[in-house]
Amino acid sequence: MERGTPSMRRRTPLILCTLALAAATVLPAHAAGAADPPVALPGMPERLAPDQKCTSFAGRPLADAPWTRRALGLDQVWQLSQGQGVTVAVVSTGVSGVTSVLKGRVRALGDAHGDCVGRGSFLAGIAAGATAPGQGFSGVAPRTEILAVRGTGTRGEADPVRMADGIREAAQGGADVIAVGAPLDGADPRVRSAMAAATRADALVVVPAAADSTPTADGGAAPPAPAPPQQALAVVASGPDGGLADRAPRFTRADLTAPGTALVGPGPHGDGKWTGSGASLAAAVTAGTAALVRAYHPQLDAQQVRERLLRTTYPGDLPALDPYGAVAGTAPEPSQAPKAQATGAGAIRLREADDTGSARTMALLVTGGSLGTVVVVAFLAAVVPRGRRRGWRAGRIGDHGPGGA
Repeated sequence: MERGTPSMRRRTPLILCTLALAAATVLPAHAAGAADPPVALPGMPERLAPDQKCTSFAGRPLADAPWTRRALGLDQVWQLSQGQGVTVAVVSTGVSGVTSVLKGRVRALGDAHGDCVGRGSFLAGIAAGATAPGQGFSGVAPRTEILAVRGTGTRGEADPVRMADGIREAAQGGADVIAVGAPLDGADPRVRSAMAAATRADALVVVPAAADSTPTADGGAAPPAPAPPQQALAVVASGPDGGLADRAPRFTRADLTAPGTALVGPGPHGDGKWTGSGASLAAAVTAGTAALVRAYHPQLDAQQVRERLLRTTYPGDLPALDPYGAVAGTAPEPSQAPKAQATGAGAIRLREADDTGSARTMALLVTGGSLGTVVVVAFLAAVVPRGRRRGWRAGRIGDHGPGGA
């Protein structure tokens, strides 16, 4: 064993240098496309416990753009439409208009100007938050006006009567698009009446097809959300990989999917950011997209906007929202429109930035080439000294030479 020690001493520096060289090649390639470590954002609550105080934390500063900005191609679609001249109503816990991304663009009905929970402000920001200095965040339709309508109790308590009344109030208040913060039961007479009022007012209603979360007392599976009204556009949430979450709350019927997992948005106070997940967030993204379409195609009524959003989707088990296609694309004939799916959680491909694929491919090529270099040089480091000791003569099986083991 001692005879092999000098040989190993000669090979060890060479192998270490090779590994260091490979690491120097691979790590910058990874770091070139990597952002700083993500900021740990607080989670936006859906509702507050009876003894819980109103949300007062200002969130945390975040300069990076959220993943949805690239996935939905918003920088491209903003060159055509930013939702100007359109009003999006948010029927939820109220909307606070004090944050910089919402300030000056919120009109409230009744007591909806206050937001004890923060969920409504979060949804409004996702749908229509503006850009602000030092922030990469922006809502889908950053020049859209916001109409705040209360659809829950002050602490976010579910209230089907207030939700239905909120839809009617939003329609009568001049909303072009109505984003609802909780699933609707299409069989409820009050919901049907509210939807009829929205149709008369030419307002498109966008609803979550599933609950944001469904806790159960015994830990078992919760029943699926009821089937939404046929006139509403029902949406479920997808994540950065384009698929639905494995344990996402169940639904009965959905028309499409939109980003709704790990989304970033404003809170009711300050300019810090929060994060959240759920189908109501996907509904807010879709409502913002509907505002972009209504601003760019003012001749379309609510039903035509709904059809256009469905006919320009990415295909999949459930069609996926495509804002640029909805605004600028040519909508196919109704017979070519994707059909709504009652169930399914297949992968949905979302829009990626133009350079994402090439950057990923280059990183893989660099990594593969570097690892290949490690293997080849390590092999040579072991073979060359033996060849030198034999004077480059062919060896025999079992002949390890003077420095062999």
